[in-house]
Amino acid sequence: MEQINAPYNFVPLSDKVVIPEWGDKVSHDLPFRDGVSGELELTIEALAPIMVGGEQKQGTERESGQVHFFQTPDKRYAIPGSSVRGVIRSVTEIATFSRMNRIDDKRYGLRDISGRYVADSYAGRVRNNVSYGFLHLNAQGKPSITPCSMVRLSHRELEKWWNIRAPVFAARTSVKQKYELWQQLCKTNAIADAYDLSFSHDSLEVSEIGLGQLKGFPVFTGQINAENPTDNRFGTKYKGRPKNKDFVFHSERSNETFILDEIDKAAWRDFLFIHGEEDGKPDMSWPGFWKKRFWDKQRVPVFYIKGKDRLQIGLAYMPKLAGDFSIHDMLQHTDKAHIDETKPDFAALLFGRVGDKPEDALKGRVYFEPAFLQGQANVNQRPNETILNGAKPSYFPNYIYQTVDRSGEKLASGQYATYVYSSSNPAPELRGWKRYPVRADNEVATQPLGDKQTTKVQTCLHTLAKGSTFKGRLVFHNLKPQELGALLWALQFEGKRHNLGMAKSFGYGQISIKLDWDTSKLVCNDPKRAPQTQADDYISEFKQYMSGQLGKDWRTSTPIEALTAMADPACRHQFAGDLKHMVMGMGKNNDFVTAKQNAFVLESYVKDERKLKRSSHVSITLFAAPSDSKYEVEIEETNEVWENAKIQYDPSKSTLTATTAQGKATLNGADAKSLVNTLSGGEQKKAKNNQLLKSVSVEGRGNALKIKAFF
Repeated sequence: MEQINAPYNFVPLSDKVVIPEWGDKVSHDLPFRDGVSGELELTIEALAPIMVGGEQKQGTERESGQVHFFQTPDKRYAIPGSSVRGVIRSVTEIATFSRMNRIDDKRYGLRDISGRYVADSYAGRVRNNVSYGFLHLNAQGKPSITPCSMVRLSHRELEKWWNIRAPVFAARTSVKQKYELWQQLCKTNAIADAYDLSFSHDSLEVSEIGLGQLKGFPVFTGQINAENPTDNRFGTKYKGRPKNKDFVFHSERSNETFILDEIDKAAWRDFLFIHGEEDGKPDMSWPGFWKKRFWDKQRVPVFYIKGKDRLQIGLAYMPKLAGDFSIHDMLQHTDKAHIDETKPDFAALLFGRVGDKPEDALKGRVYFEPAFLQGQANVNQRPNETILNGAKPSYFPNYIYQTVDRSGEKLASGQYATYVYSSSNPAPELRGWKRYPVRADNEVATQPLGDKQTTKVQTCLHTLAKGSTFKGRLVFHNLKPQELGALLWALQFEGKRHNLGMAKSFGYGQISIKLDWDTSKLVCNDPKRAPQTQADDYISEFKQYMSGQLGKDWRTSTPIEALTAMADPACRHQFAGDLKHMVMGMGKNNDFVTAKQNAFVLESYVKDERKLKRSSHVSITLFAAPSDSKYEVEIEETNEVWENAKIQYDPSKSTLTATTAQGKATLNGADAKSLVNTLSGGEQKKAKNNQLLKSVSVEGRGNALKIKAFF
């Protein structure tokens, strides 16, 4: 893999929002003296197979889903006016430097255990700062957390205690399946309550189950590796670091219970969003298991990081963190005007907006009628089967602006910017407006099923063929010449291609829009004036206005260069990668992981050289420690065991090093030599060759961690 591939790219976000000075005078009743009203006749031609969704049927395990082209009640093929309106509005928003605000204000999650280029954002935040507790509804029905203590539960020891001759949990077993199996095992081994068991521990791990003075809640999370790399009992040895330990939560501290909203009002919403509340996928631990228990007023074990006014909650030891910055926060890092709707922008004046208050609402002055198919419908008789992938904004190498090297394909600095604060990227910005670059015919292709995918995720598209032509009409009312010029430019798009309908990521839906100026009708509000004889005359007024607002040539600005390049097949060479989705397979076949491990960034069509801010309007106080610093991290003491750390011993310097995804610990001098001597001869040889994997206990603060002993 040499670069990131993606069927989409981004128009860089402008650091200036243009607010027309006539905005507060726009009205449907009071005409502008220089205003124009009229009708424009449009011809839309499909330059690739096209699919505007109409009648649909959901896919099953045995049959692909079906999507047919939109038809009116009288069975005429048509493109709804709302679809054309959406295409033109998206182009107009970029062309007029309007706000990017028609997006949900989400906080996307981050969980990247082994990523060296995300260490500042993730490992640095999580390491030594995770607490344990039970999420539950309090007496008033408010989500709350009661802190508790935690010890490890070894699967290997569990298998010995209960004489289990196979891995207790197979790989890729869901949380729900694990607890179902756990209940069966407890019943077989005379454990009365599978969720409240007696146990003993040696301060680090559970040492006995079913006996002991403590009561605990078994916590099973994530993917468990069935094989043990040091034990051949279960067949092939696992290559890499295994996860064969879970947890037991115990000793609740009821006097420390806190309500989520009293710490962070967004914590509950963020937790639900990043753990699949909206997706509802049964294989995810929250919708698949914990959600029902929570609403049945039962406890849910959670791992959390708590600060002065920030609370991030997860369902794993290395939890998925809700971002410190929401989408709107990151928009403000570019320009606060992107979310300040005090005055309407260009696009809102043309197409309307829904305000928070009735007086802020604005009715649009541009209306699109349906565009009807001309001639006989040429429906694809061999429907295209594909998987309609959706791009994930949580993938920060693509969706967040990164400082790149000269190649434009890799990080220039050592750390990615993410949705989580880090000292190297304190005010991250969004990449910009997402667009689907157009392509030549030989790159228009669908995506087949993967090895382990079923027809349930496949969709059969009954497209209309390339060359299909539609005619429609646009009606506008009381537009100023600059506004009409913006609309005309967006429609004709300099003869370049728009994207419309479904499967745009595969090259479908490429269209041209042509204006029949001779049959269009324009009327000036002032009867003493006559409309311009050419559409280009209005477009020139728009370009002149925008250049004046920007203080530079509008057409050669980076956003417009990027917008037009992605709409022009002749500019396809500006992106070296393939216009296709990357593969999310297992292990080394996961392109998304490989890209992050190699510090790759999605290459831009046009170079983006924005200057990033070094501070945010959002105050991030991670831990409540007395300090005058805006960003404060309280470093807690570490005293823990790292499993399967990579051990290296340099006898020439008497330096011993242990490295894992959790961090790095060292030991020097005579202490290092003495500890190495506790290893067997073979282990010492491996340590000197940087080939030894062994569990170690470490202690210290922050990055100053010291190796105590081997296990």
